[in-house]
Amino acid sequence: MRRPTRSAGVRRLATGTGLLLAAGLLASCSSDDSDGGDLVAEAQNVQNRSELAQQQEVARRAAELPTPQAGTVSIDGNTDSSLTRDLTAAYLRDGTSTTVDVDANGEDAAFQRLCAGEIDVVDSDREITRAEWDACRAVGLDVVQFQVGADAVVVAIKSESDVGGDCLDTQQVQDIYRAGSPVTNWEQVGLDGVPLSVAGPDQDNQAFSFFGRVVLDAPQPSLVNLRSDYESFDNDRGSRTFVVGSARDKRLAARNADRLRVREELRSQVAGQRQVVADAYEEVQAAEAEVAKGVRDRRPADQQVRDQQRLDQARAAWRSARAVMRDLRARWVRVRGNAVSTTAALRRYEETRGNVAYFRFSYYELFEDQLRPFEITLPDGQRNCVFPSQRTIVSGEYPLAQRLLLTTTTRSLDRETLRELLEFALEHSVEAADDARLVPLPDATVAQQLAVVRGEQAPELVVPEEESSSEESSDDATPVDQPAE
Repeated sequence: MRRPTRSAGVRRLATGTGLLLAAGLLASCSSDDSDGGDLVAEAQNVQNRSELAQQQEVARRAAELPTPQAGTVSIDGNTDSSLTRDLTAAYLRDGTSTTVDVDANGEDAAFQRLCAGEIDVVDSDREITRAEWDACRAVGLDVVQFQVGADAVVVAIKSESDVGGDCLDTQQVQDIYRAGSPVTNWEQVGLDGVPLSVAGPDQDNQAFSFFGRVVLDAPQPSLVNLRSDYESFDNDRGSRTFVVGSARDKRLAARNADRLRVREELRSQVAGQRQVVADAYEEVQAAEAEVAKGVRDRRPADQQVRDQQRLDQARAAWRSARAVMRDLRARWVRVRGNAVSTTAALRRYEETRGNVAYFRFSYYELFEDQLRPFEITLPDGQRNCVFPSQRTIVSGEYPLAQRLLLTTTTRSLDRETLRELLEFALEHSVEAADDARLVPLPDATVAQQLAVVRGEQAPELVVPEEESSSEESSDDATPVDQPAE
């Protein structure tokens, strides 16, 4: 799992000069007739001469760096697919006499070229490593970093869904999505016993590449890096529907209770009307029998007329009852069908519980009322349960974020051509980030960086963390080779 590098001042390792000093002091302890103060002074002189030699060597290397070409700014890194490409194109369209040479040799090669004095800017989504920074410092180059935007992916379930928690660490996210993943239930990552199904964009979506590199540690992500039942969609809407269900299903599911109630009411009415029809038919049969009996018994004419009137009325009531029955049955069939469809929609909608997909942060923001993002934690306990927001993404605090950086040196920053390009890029970074569906910088951050570019504020030099080593010296190791103030 790739993790963003943090910049901070750090403790230094003891150098060979420090070891010489320690050896001199040890020698002084074994000599009874030596003057301790003279030995300490001599050791200090040795150290000073060594540091002076180092400084002279750095100065010599700095003098041998290639001379920048006048009127040209050179950029290398990830410019094939980054915000810098758009900003650079806009800068050139704006009208400038500066030539901008843009290469896309990748971050590693670009940082090597920066520290060899061959280019002015590295375009990257990671910070300079300690080893790369050491290479820059070895030739007298101080590193300065600017940010033009950020990007992030959000892992989300349905907003009203509950799987027993809303925080995952990066290892759990990787375990859920990686090829060969056995995770089919949320309880396998410490949450509730809810079935788990995964989805996301296809390989043409930028989120796919981002997720593959950041979460799955795949330099060139493809479907083989994902579990075999990963369901891919050619648009974000498909992934969202997989998670939250279709709008139609949601709408129908909300009507299911009412439709079931109406169906049962009509069922009861049909049953009651069936009895009405049966009673009406019995009356018809009885009236017919009386008419026949009156004829046989030769009842008076007026009585036979009344018998016939009774029969006519019974038949009319029977026809009316049957008409009502037909109407009720037709309505019941329609309502029964509607109830079946809403029940099926409710079942489909409920089956989306536990479905999970990932989205670019910019898309999640458009549908945050439907999607419930997981907070993300690093496995080592740092940055516990960080919620994705503009602030946490731009700062790099959110673990599934990457900052879009332009790294240069104070040597290149002294060049007017580079300052003009950086000023244009920063001034247009918010609009360009929005257009590219990235996360834009806050206005205050843009203003602070512009002040540096314009010379109104001293740049803050980048000093990456020491790379961990089993041979680190104790906290009182002599600091050497400090970066220039």
